[in-house]
Amino acid sequence: MVFYAYVKQVTDNSTYRYVIVFASRAVADEWWRAVSTSSVVSFTESIQRVSAQFYTHNVNQANAANSLTTTGVATQFLGDVFFTLMNDLGGRDLSIIPPLDHFADHISGNSFFIRSKVSPYKYWYCPQSSNATDDGVYVSYTERTRFLVNRTDSGTAGTIIIGSDQITITLTTVDMSINVVTSTGQVIVSTAPMSGLKFSDLLNKFTTGATDQSLDMRELIYTDDGEEWELA
Repeated sequence: MVFYAYVKQVTDNSTYRYVIVFASRAVADEWWRAVSTSSVVSFTESIQRVSAQFYTHNVNQANAANSLTTTGVATQFLGDVFFTLMNDLGGRDLSIIPPLDHFADHISGNSFFIRSKVSPYKYWYCPQSSNATDDGVYVSYTERTRFLVNRTDSGTAGTIIIGSDQITITLTTVDMSINVVTSTGQVIVSTAPMSGLKFSDLLNKFTTGATDQSLDMRELIYTDDGEEWELA
């Protein structure tokens, strides 16, 4: 599904205002990673992310629209992103981007609930009755657990997470992380976090198991053919 954002000229209130159309929300975050880490300093200094759907730029340094055609910035997104120049202040017209039904900004170090994208009443839940390692993680219709999601790269707290980033998923109450029993795929919490887990895996490589632990809980299983999940 396409994703929209505004970009505003930071030095005045009347010119160089755009609506950006991204092929998806993931593309928006990946475009921002490319721009914010570019070796072209004029773009890293010009373009700032205020929120997921609002950016600023200083066209005296670099125009955000030119990020798609300037070598070393974000040319790889030329087929996935486009900019539409809006009327200046005197135009008395504004393109209103559609409201989002649900949105959680994927910021490294923040805490989230994790729920089914198709059935948003199903949440990840870790009972943790004794705070012991190897406790299972379940999918529940009535209970939920908040998890910290962090990029594993050092110095990345507060940055936007994209699909290719390796991450850890940790309980907020005790220093234990998501891991997987190799033989069964069952998801557990452990003092050793799961190695090589990518953010895209979190969103697509987990599913509910067949074994009912109670009337409203089922085991959470790691598998290549998973369901879609989202942060909330």
